[in-house]
Amino acid sequence: MTTTHQRLRDAVDDRVRDNLVGLIESKQWNIYRGRFVNAVESRAAALVGARCLTTNAGTAAIELALRAHGIGPGDDVVIPSSTFVATAQAVLLTGARPVLCDVDDTTYNPEPHHVEAVLTPATRAVIFVHAFGNPSGAGRVADFCARRGLTLLEDAAQAFGARLGDRPVGSLGSGTAFSFNTSKPLSCGDGGMFSTTDPQVYERAKAIRHAGLREVPDGRFLAHEIGGKTLMTEFQAAVLEPQLDVFGELTRMRADAALALRARLAELFPHGVLQHLDDDAVSAWQRVAVAMDTPERAETALSEHPWMERFYIAALVDEPVIARHAVFSDAIADRCRDLWRRVVGVTLWPMQDFDELVERASGAGGRHV
Repeated sequence: MTTTHQRLRDAVDDRVRDNLVGLIESKQWNIYRGRFVNAVESRAAALVGARCLTTNAGTAAIELALRAHGIGPGDDVVIPSSTFVATAQAVLLTGARPVLCDVDDTTYNPEPHHVEAVLTPATRAVIFVHAFGNPSGAGRVADFCARRGLTLLEDAAQAFGARLGDRPVGSLGSGTAFSFNTSKPLSCGDGGMFSTTDPQVYERAKAIRHAGLREVPDGRFLAHEIGGKTLMTEFQAAVLEPQLDVFGELTRMRADAALALRARLAELFPHGVLQHLDDDAVSAWQRVAVAMDTPERAETALSEHPWMERFYIAALVDEPVIARHAVFSDAIADRCRDLWRRVVGVTLWPMQDFDELVERASGAGGRHV
């Protein structure tokens, strides 16, 4: 029996196929004024509530956010210790230094006191990562940054569509990076997007994204910034556009599946604690996570339930580049490793058959862990 979700996925597949075939036949692959790129940026801006610039990857979008705010050599940037290494890599690519802070045990996001504990005289910015699509705590960190005169940037790679109260993720800080990589709520294989509500930051980011070029009064484009080429292609945008058209429906189906999976994880793992969401937080549900009380119980859960996973290949502090170039205390390193060992769960892959995933989890046997 074909489900509503399957019909929606089939409709999106048909649209993607038509877009790509039409694009190939048209030979109109202009990455500067592309029809699909323009459509994606326009529709995303309406959802995010900020001006958007597509990029070739989420990491490029984080780097763009930093560079557009003038962050570079000599600056420190606070990032959470629970994130994927790409957050830190973007900081390092600017010549700045990542400083790792602790995170809350239940949201996996930093709180103001975590950030405050690691501030240095060189701290210029804080990157708030919405762990697994969860924006809990972002408002409190935003208020803290405003009081301390720090730039708040959002790493919303996993959080397109998330909200905090009536504010969409992407409009909480001075700039936001999204990802459209393979595991994200929207995907075109790889790709990203930068958003900001600041017109000056937007114009600078737009130039940096494309060889530093700005239009001058006579209509020419001249390089005013040090910039590279991190533009999204028309082919990537052609895959994204149909997903944006039905994003509301996809989001509702993803949330339904996530809530069903949370109920199942709570039943299977009485010694675990589901990722906490604040009352005003609406997750994008990129992942459904549970923290076991011990690493041993996490290992047992993974061995008995192959549909579950540990989300990153290593704790952030054990990535060699982080060990060489980032700043963190022994206490933060210990906490980072402990949380990494205890947190397991399920990734809701884009356009995945959520019904099949929930059915598989619901039928899973095994003793309580």
